[in-house]
Amino acid sequence: MKNIKNKIFSAVAIVAAGFGFSSCDIDLLPLNEVVYENFWTDKSDVESVVSACYGSFQDDNYVTRLIVWGEDRSDNVTAGQELSNDLRFLLKGSVKTTNSFCDWSSIYQTINYCNVLLFEAPKVKEKDPNYTESDYRINVAECSFIRAFSYLTLIKTFRDVPFSFEPSLDDTQTYRLPQTKFEVILDTLIQDIEACKSYAPLRINNQTLKKNIDNTQNTGRVTRPAMYALLAELYLWRASDYRLSKAEQNEYYKKCIECCDWIVAYKVQRYNEGDVKEDIDQEVYREYGYPLLAEEVTVGQNESGPAAYNAIFGDGASFESLFELCYYNNVRNVQYKENKAVRTMYGKDSRTQNVKAHESLFESKPQSTDKYSDSKLFSVPSDYRMLTSFYYNEENGVSYIYKYAIRENEAGASSYTSYYGSVGSAFVAPRETQSYSSISPNWIIYRLTEIMLFRAEAEIELAFNMDAAESEQSAEGSSSEEDESGIQPAPVKKQAKALQLRGASLASAQELKDDAFNLISAVYRRSNPAVKTRTQYAPEQPSTYAGYHTLLMNERRREFLFEGKRFYDLVRSARRVGNTQELRQALATKYSEAGPAVSIKLYQMGFMYMPVARREIKINPALVQNESYLDEDENKKQ
Repeated sequence: MKNIKNKIFSAVAIVAAGFGFSSCDIDLLPLNEVVYENFWTDKSDVESVVSACYGSFQDDNYVTRLIVWGEDRSDNVTAGQELSNDLRFLLKGSVKTTNSFCDWSSIYQTINYCNVLLFEAPKVKEKDPNYTESDYRINVAECSFIRAFSYLTLIKTFRDVPFSFEPSLDDTQTYRLPQTKFEVILDTLIQDIEACKSYAPLRINNQTLKKNIDNTQNTGRVTRPAMYALLAELYLWRASDYRLSKAEQNEYYKKCIECCDWIVAYKVQRYNEGDVKEDIDQEVYREYGYPLLAEEVTVGQNESGPAAYNAIFGDGASFESLFELCYYNNVRNVQYKENKAVRTMYGKDSRTQNVKAHESLFESKPQSTDKYSDSKLFSVPSDYRMLTSFYYNEENGVSYIYKYAIRENEAGASSYTSYYGSVGSAFVAPRETQSYSSISPNWIIYRLTEIMLFRAEAEIELAFNMDAAESEQSAEGSSSEEDESGIQPAPVKKQAKALQLRGASLASAQELKDDAFNLISAVYRRSNPAVKTRTQYAPEQPSTYAGYHTLLMNERRREFLFEGKRFYDLVRSARRVGNTQELRQALATKYSEAGPAVSIKLYQMGFMYMPVARREIKINPALVQNESYLDEDENKKQ
């Protein structure tokens, strides 16, 4: 193993200019002249290693794993034209402990850079008066965020993993740790981020956003909205545990809602102060109160899209972004680094994709007379996301992934309908594929619509937990006679501008359900502007838990296609109920070729997670293999 100090200094040379650092900002000695003990002397040394932390977060191996672990294992994708055997087996559900995607070293490398910085920075603060308390706190927030997100990714993927906040500085140090329980890690991360969330600045570039104003520093470096977004996800995962009491779950769901409230209120404030350079969907804002970017904008005499897609995934650093890994600066027209992970997985042209869109995303062409139904992901002809996220030819089954791979997406644009299709009152299928971008896209970690759907998810779970508690109390205080009328309560009408009531202020189960439905509807409505005149294309408010849950899961799937979220959504749902039924149903078609062994294993909770790499078991005898993979691991440990 190479000396870890040398690795740290090698990483320092990877300068992530998109995060506010440039090669002109950092004056480093040649790497072979750097002595670790003499390095940590002033502010510039700390900034160099902070840059290395961001650079490691942005590394190809790291981002590739975000895609493989969170997206490729899901029902959204299938094998493309060019892929390795390891990826081919993983896509079939057949993951051996020798599979290269079991390798977690790139994530732990990033964690250790953060641990080193957080260990050394306090000493620099004592040495260099130019390294102020404010500077120090900002760096603590940045590295704590990167470290916590990295650990969260590991436990979502592997369940129990080795866990430490102590740095590994050299090869003489014993750093072979046993796994720590999923829940213990989550609790520690929550405590850590709660302690430093206010250290991060609200924003870094304080210029009011207008055309040609660069927002990259506010989205490419950790700010307070990013800290709250991470906290919201941490609390949501902590609540999603069937072994907790309903009261314990409810406390975590409430904390999640509070974090989401803070972010939404902040974004509304920014919008009201004129701090947005893109077009906001005024229909959605008037109806629901959320400042989401408009998918359709006026071009000449026509409404044309997809404006929101191009702002969020093409230009990057959009108003909706809370944190993203920056590879390209649209305002400066500068590419900092190639995003090889996206270009390898999703393709740099239609012939080089590792994975492509799964045919189940587009079961049949929606008709003008169709009504919204959760029985299909895209059941009506009005949704822009079935054109902008992927290409699918119903006649020959050819499919490609567009999201991230296409920078200037023209699907749905009024002037390109005959080529790339359109949505609205009728669906026009695309006849041709679009050209892939030569510019590397940014990779989004958190954006506003995810916060809205985090809050909706927490509100749904909290509401039905409250219903269950009320039913138990009623049953204890009433006779055993049951109401057999079979009459379902009428759905409550949508509340205009639901935002005026923060989620944390909602007292009743019905208020929570109404607000959750409004949040989901707002996200859906942005991508379905035709709903204004075609109300049958909009979902109706459910009356059962199953209805709410399915609507939420479908909307998350539509909104975050190919963003590395889907498989983790299925895992979180399974953890919440204590079984894999929903995950099995989602993956049944995709894993149908894998044989009975995989089908049987899908019933096991442990099979949701990746196995520990065999080489890690050999190196570290303290590690215990996931029980679902013991039958094929020659290094069995009980």
